[in-house]
Amino acid sequence: MLFRSDIDARNGRHARAETDETFDAVAALAAGDPDKELVLSHVARMVADGFAAWDIFDNGEIEVRFNTGETFIFAETAVLRLA
Repeated sequence: MLFRSDIDARNGRHARAETDETFDAVAALAAGDPDKELVLSHVARMVADGFAAWDIFDNGEIEVRFNTGETFIFAETAVLRLA
């Protein structure tokens, strides 16, 4: 897990990431695919702004959990909605 934060009691959002290491790791997973880079950059911004949290698994899949309850898995060639 590269990013998981506590929810800020003042605004109900996740705290901002402390470093850019998480974003660099995700960018490396999407390297060479401009479409994937674009989508993951938007997701990374939502994580940085506190609207979501994500985990990166050893197999390269990314689980994104939005504060509104939706959960997605970004796999190599597909995006799956879990909840």
